[in-house]
Amino acid sequence: MKILQCQFAVTLLLATLAAVSSTQLNFSFPNEPEYFNEEAAQYLIKQANDVYWASATAYRQFADDTLSPEILMREKLRPFYGTMQKFDWRSFDDPQLKRQFEVILRGAKYPSISYKFKKATSTLKNMSRKKWVCNMKEPKKCNMAFVHQIKTVFTNSDDLDEIKYYWKEWRNKMPADVKEALHYYIDYYRNLSTPDLPASAFWYDQYEDRNLIYELESLMESLRPFYREMHAHLRNVLRHKYGDDVIPPTGLIPHHLLEQVTYQAWKKETVLQNPFPQRKLPNLQSELDSLDLQPFDLVNISVQFFSSLGFRNLTDEFMQDHFIQMSTGTGGPDCKSRIFDFGEVELHYCPKVYYKKLLQTHADIALVQYATEKNNFRVGLNQEACPGFGAALGEAVILSVSTPKHLKQTLGILQNYDYDDILNLNRLYRLAAHTLLTLPTYYVHEKLWVEMIDGKIQPEHYNCRYWNLMQKYMGVEPPLLTNPGTYDMPYKFYEGIIDQFRSTKKLFDEFLGYQIYRAICLNIGEFERRNAYKPLDNCDFYGSKHAGKFIYDMMTAASSKPWREIIKPLTSIHMTNMTATAFLEYFEPLNTWISEDNVSKNLHVGWMSIDKCKLGLEVPNATVNVFY
Repeated sequence: MKILQCQFAVTLLLATLAAVSSTQLNFSFPNEPEYFNEEAAQYLIKQANDVYWASATAYRQFADDTLSPEILMREKLRPFYGTMQKFDWRSFDDPQLKRQFEVILRGAKYPSISYKFKKATSTLKNMSRKKWVCNMKEPKKCNMAFVHQIKTVFTNSDDLDEIKYYWKEWRNKMPADVKEALHYYIDYYRNLSTPDLPASAFWYDQYEDRNLIYELESLMESLRPFYREMHAHLRNVLRHKYGDDVIPPTGLIPHHLLEQVTYQAWKKETVLQNPFPQRKLPNLQSELDSLDLQPFDLVNISVQFFSSLGFRNLTDEFMQDHFIQMSTGTGGPDCKSRIFDFGEVELHYCPKVYYKKLLQTHADIALVQYATEKNNFRVGLNQEACPGFGAALGEAVILSVSTPKHLKQTLGILQNYDYDDILNLNRLYRLAAHTLLTLPTYYVHEKLWVEMIDGKIQPEHYNCRYWNLMQKYMGVEPPLLTNPGTYDMPYKFYEGIIDQFRSTKKLFDEFLGYQIYRAICLNIGEFERRNAYKPLDNCDFYGSKHAGKFIYDMMTAASSKPWREIIKPLTSIHMTNMTATAFLEYFEPLNTWISEDNVSKNLHVGWMSIDKCKLGLEVPNATVNVFY
């Protein structure tokens, strides 16, 4: 019933938007080429702009968000594509007009939204909350979803049999419609391909780089030495926790155990042990509770952060009209805020107060500030520079806000804690246990997906290829064999192929976020290489108008130029590519400690793997090991 209601809401939304365009779309052009000049193009863009804003207003009135606003707005501009393609827009003298045509006409490459597309999107988006797994202790109760129940088991249980059971059952019992939705999406992108352009070129179209996967590959290679050291350390921790036989002779870590480590990264009682367990990290929730904050206080604190950077103040009237507290129970288990940044800006914020939400609210206000700036442009120039760019700006802000320096000096907490090198290593350890382990996961999902849509692997090899990639980049193997024909990818893989939650965005915003943060800190003198008193991981740019200017300039560029051009001013050498330098410098103290600790314990670094695809096909020499 809920699925039907969801589909009806989307259909009603599209019908409403169609009514908007039918009443406002009022243009016609002769077919003679001489009429397709820049003056006519400007008039056409004005018409498109009117339809865009009216459609954005209509979209905001609906609570359903099955389809991303980007897709819905792309659909509303469809009536303009045919006429726009008649212009020789690449020869326009006005660079901004040329850019508008370039950005808008990306949408012309995609087919109209169909019922099947909406259905597949809804299936993939909601599959983590669908209940299809039977309770291990009460087999007749088959009402367990991953996000609400199974993830809790991974986070809290020490019973390996229980964890393995749910790992396997969630995959074995996955409904057929999930696999059907996956294959629909694969076909959808394959049908976009041409003899000259593979499907992945369309997947990366908004990044304006059809070969972005190679840049992401380079980032993974840069992380590999640090990751291998962390892998050896975690392998040893898990052996001590669960016994010597929990890790196979290959040195690969069973996937369910690595998932457990990731979920427990910030949990007090955890399989992890901090580098210096005698030095307890502060209870940040208790510290925050001492301030007696209300949910809207988190918003105010975040707004003040940007005011300190020199941004225009968001007035009380603006916040009262545009910031709305969500109802209790909405926003999912993470109480995720919702931001409307197409047309009139609106933030629906979480009604809870906790540390993680404090950080996320700063990122939310970064997106609000970004939206208010890019909405000053007309259609085509008023978009995010590329998917994840706004989140990267938010990530840079989070890195500043989460420093002990900021928490002490600005928020007034942690007054009884001395964040010396030892305590800071414990902090970096917990951060890395989450971030360093999730980045390769997202990359494996991204690489597998690109190979799927480009037809480099066939469906019967999807699962073995997934495990080959997991072995290569993460040193992980399946804890158990699932049923033949089952796909073992986790729910984030399926979510990661729909527009709103693309794995590309996560990789992009993490790496670029650290890169922006480092560039700002270096430019304002809060970070100095080889200066122990000014490390990158404690750089707080609160109150720096210089830092604010960097962020403001990137925000006010919107989509008026490619993202690589926008980040040029960050560095003296005008670098336009992503690197892992900032990430590695941020965690350098931890990397050094783990490497030395591994040596002192005589731990083996690396792992052996076998080609799962060849093994499944019984190819000779399939069991020859590869060392990573």
